[in-house]
Amino acid sequence: MVEAATPGPAAAAEAPPPQRWALAAQLWQAAWRFRGRTVLAVLLLVLAKLASVAVPLVFKKIIDLFSTPGSLVSDVVPGTSPLLPGGGHVLVLPLLLLAGYALLRFCSTLFTELRDLCFARVTLVTVADFAQRALAHLHRMGPRFHLQMQTGALIRDVERGTAAAGFLLAAALFTLLPTVVEIAAVVAILAMAYSAWFTAIIGATFVAYAAYTAVMTRRRVARQRQVNAMDSRASGLLLDSLVNQEAVRNHAHEAQEVARYGSARLQWVAQSVESQKALSALHLGQGAIIAAGVGAVMVFAGLQALQGHITVGDLVLLNAYVIQICLPLNALGFLFREARDAQTHLETLRQLLAWPPEVQDGPQAQPLPVSHGEVVFEHVDFSYEPGRQVLWDVSFRIAAGQTLAVVGGSGSGKSTLARLLLRVYDPQQGRVLVDGTDIRTATLASLRQAVGIVPQDSSLFNDSVAYNIAYGRPGAGMADIVQAAQAAQIDALIRTLPQQYDTPVGERGMKLSGGEKQRIAIARAFLKNAPVMILDEATSALDTRSEKAIQVQLDRLSAQRTTLVIAHRLSTIVDADQILVLDKGRIVEQGRHDELLAQRGLYAQLWELQLQKQEFDRAERRLLRQSLQLAVLLANVVDGIRAPLDARGVQLYTHLASEPLYVSGDPAVLSQALTDIALHAIQASPPGGRIEIRLERVQQRARILLSDSSHRAPAPSQAPPPGAARLDPLVLASALERQGGRFEIQLPTALRGARYLVELPLRAPEESPDAAPQAQQQPGQRLAALQVMVVDDSGSARASLAQLLGQEGAEAALFADGAQALGWLQSRGGANGAPWPQALLCDISLGEEDGRQVLRQIRALEEERGLPLEQRMFAVALTGADLPSERLVALMSGFQTHLPKAALPTALVPMLAQLTGTAQARGLPDEPGRPAPRPDVT
Repeated sequence: MVEAATPGPAAAAEAPPPQRWALAAQLWQAAWRFRGRTVLAVLLLVLAKLASVAVPLVFKKIIDLFSTPGSLVSDVVPGTSPLLPGGGHVLVLPLLLLAGYALLRFCSTLFTELRDLCFARVTLVTVADFAQRALAHLHRMGPRFHLQMQTGALIRDVERGTAAAGFLLAAALFTLLPTVVEIAAVVAILAMAYSAWFTAIIGATFVAYAAYTAVMTRRRVARQRQVNAMDSRASGLLLDSLVNQEAVRNHAHEAQEVARYGSARLQWVAQSVESQKALSALHLGQGAIIAAGVGAVMVFAGLQALQGHITVGDLVLLNAYVIQICLPLNALGFLFREARDAQTHLETLRQLLAWPPEVQDGPQAQPLPVSHGEVVFEHVDFSYEPGRQVLWDVSFRIAAGQTLAVVGGSGSGKSTLARLLLRVYDPQQGRVLVDGTDIRTATLASLRQAVGIVPQDSSLFNDSVAYNIAYGRPGAGMADIVQAAQAAQIDALIRTLPQQYDTPVGERGMKLSGGEKQRIAIARAFLKNAPVMILDEATSALDTRSEKAIQVQLDRLSAQRTTLVIAHRLSTIVDADQILVLDKGRIVEQGRHDELLAQRGLYAQLWELQLQKQEFDRAERRLLRQSLQLAVLLANVVDGIRAPLDARGVQLYTHLASEPLYVSGDPAVLSQALTDIALHAIQASPPGGRIEIRLERVQQRARILLSDSSHRAPAPSQAPPPGAARLDPLVLASALERQGGRFEIQLPTALRGARYLVELPLRAPEESPDAAPQAQQQPGQRLAALQVMVVDDSGSARASLAQLLGQEGAEAALFADGAQALGWLQSRGGANGAPWPQALLCDISLGEEDGRQVLRQIRALEEERGLPLEQRMFAVALTGADLPSERLVALMSGFQTHLPKAALPTALVPMLAQLTGTAQARGLPDEPGRPAPRPDVT
C-alpha cells in the first residue's frame, strides 16, 4: 500500500498527463449542457456590472449639483404659485437623480442574486457529475489499481477534485468574466472622459500586479502540492487506523497509531506554514502595488482639481472608480491563487479518471446469452505480475447444473479461478467460456448478473438488513426479500432484531456475527437466483459450529445450479460431481471423492489429515460430556445474569421441576447457550418487564422454556442498542443438536412475549444417579473416605444424618450452629495438614441464624485459605419442604443443590456419590473412556 493516493511510476506511465486545455474543455462542456441557464446568467452578470459602473456616474452628478452654488435654487415669478404669491427663491431637490442612484444600487444586487440562483444548478450538477464519474471509474478499476492506492487518500483526492471542478466553473463565470467587464467599462470611461495619465497609471498598476502575482503564485503552488500530499497521507492513515481498529485494540497499539497519525499531521502543519508564508508574501506585495496605484491616481486627480480641470464630483468619481477596479484586482488575485490550487486538485482527479481499466467491455461486447450455465476453462495461464505465474494450463468443464469443487493448499490458485470466472482479471493464455461464449466478448454487467457468489468475507453496506439482501436483485419487493431470508434460514434471526428487516447492520456489517453475515450473503444469492454460483471458501472464516449450521443452506443454494466450490474443508464437498486438486497452479488430480481416495494421492493425504483432526475433535467433545443436573446448571446461569437483570430492572420468575433432571452434555456449551438466551430475553424485554424460566419434564426429555415480555417493548427507535445481546438461532440450534437437544423460538404475539424452547434428552435410567444398580453399590461402600460437615439446629436431624452417612462409610462432623462449624473449620487445612471436608449439608433455617450466611462465611474462609476450586466443599441446602421457591433461593445463594429433608434417606447418598466424584461412585455405569463427572462449584 502506498502512502498517498498519487499514482506510482507505473501508473504515471499508463495514465496520460493532464492538460490545461483539456480541463478548460471539460468545464466548457459542463456549462454548454445548460446553455440556456448559462446565457441567462451571463446576461444578468452584464446587467449587474453595468448598474455597478453607473452608480459612481450618478453619484458624480449628485455631488456636482450639491457643490455648485445656485444649481439647486429656482426663482418663482410673482403670481405663479399659490404658496409664494409674491414670488421668491425655492430650493429644489433632484429627486429623480437620487431615486435613480438608489435604484441602480438595488439593481446591481438584484441582478447578482438572480445570476447566482440561475447558475447554482449548473455548478451543483457539474460537481455531482464529476463525483459520479469518479465513483463509476473507480468501480471499473481492477484490484491492481486499488492495491496501489490508499483508500482514505483516494477519497480525499476525489472530494478535492470534484469541489475544484465546481469552483473553477463558478469562478470563470462569476469572478473572471464580471471582473473583466467591470475593468473594461471603467477603463473605457476614464480614457474617454479624463486625462490619458489616469489610464496609464491604472495600466501600469495592472501590469505590476499581474507579474508579481504570477511569480509568487508559481512558488506557492509547489508548496500547496506538498500540503495536499501530506493531507492525503494523513487522511489515508486515519482511515486505515479506523478500519483496522480491532487489530489496534487487540495489540494495544492505540498510542502508536495516534503517534503515527500525529507525525503525519505535523508534517502537514510544517508544509502548511510554509505555504501560508508564501501566501502572506503574495498578499503583502499585492496590497503594496494596489496602494501605490491608488495613491498615484489620487495625487494626479488632486492636482487636476486644484488646477480647475476637474470638478469635485470628478474627484469623487475617480476615487470610486479606482477603488472599484482595485477590488476586482484583489478578486483576480484570489481567483488566480485558488484557481491554481483547484487546477492541481482537478488534475489529480483527471489523472485518476484517465487511468484505463484493466478489464473493460470490448467495442463489440454483447449481453451474455445463458441457457444452461455450462462453464469451461480452456488451457488457462494466468499471472498477477510478471515472473509470478499462478495458473498453468488449467482446463476443466462444469456441466450445467453440476458442482465442481477445487481443493489445494494456500496459494495454489483456487480463488484465482473464481476471479477469472467473474472476469476480475483476464487470463494471459487460454479462455473461459459460459455456454460456449468467451466471456471476454460479453458485457461485464451481463456476465456478473449471470454469476452469483458467496465469498469468504461477505461485504455488507451500512444500511438495513433488507437493503443488503435486496442488493442481489435491485428493485426486489419485501415478499421476495423475506422469501430469500427464509431460504437462507435467517428469517427467524431477523425477526428477533429491534427493527427486524429495517435494522442497520453497521459499517461492513460489524453489528452482526460472522455466521449472520454469511447467511445474509446466502440470502442475497438466493434472491439473485443466478444460473452459475461460486462458493469461495464461504465457511472458512467460521468456527465448526457455525459452518455446520450454514452448510445446509449452501447445499440448497447450489442445488440445480452450476456451482464452482472453493473448499477448505473436504467434508463439505464429498458429494461434488467433480473435484479438482490444485498444487502450485496445476491440476494434479481430478475425479469424484471415492475415486480420488482410491488414487492415494494428494487428495487422500488431505482427507486423512482432516479425518484425524475430526476424530480428535470428537474425542475432545466426548471428554467434555458430563452428567449434569439442570437445576444446578440453571442456578449458575441465573447467578451470571444478575447484573443485567438489575441494570434493566427486569424481574425474574422461575418454576423448576420437583424431581432432579439429569442430562449428558458439555457444561460449557449448555451454560453458554442458556446464558445467551437469557441475556437476549432481558434485552428484548422493556425496562421493568419480566422474564420466566421454567424447567419441567416432558416424557423422556427435559424442557427449559424461557419467556420474555417483548410484546410490551417500546417502539423500535427506543429498543435496546443493536450491540446488545442477540441470538443466532441457527448456531444455537446447531450447538444444542450436538448435545442431543433442539432449540426453537416462538415469536411474540399481542398477548405474550417471545418464547425460547430448549429440549434435552434425559439420561437413560441405567445412567441416572438415582437408579444406579444396587448390586454394585452395597451400603457401606458408596461414600467411603468422604468427610461431610452437617450444620443443623435439630439434634434428631443431626443424629439421623450421622447414622445415614456412617452406614455408607462417610465421616460426619456435626454442628448445631454456624459458629461451631466455623470454629472447627478454622483448625482444618493449612500447616497442620488436617483434611478439608468434601461436602456440606446445611439447614437453610438455623434458628436465629441463616444457613445462607453460614455458607458465605465458609466460602470466604476457603478463599482466605487459597483452596483451589476442586478442593472446595460441595454445598447441599436442606429445607423442610420441597417448594420451587425454596429450591431457587438455595441455588441463588450459592448452594450447588437442594434437598428436602423428607427425601434424604433415598436421594442424599446417590447425590453425594455422583456429584463429588468419589472413587466409590465410579461403580456407576459410565461411557467408555469418559472420566467421572465432577460437580460445578459456585
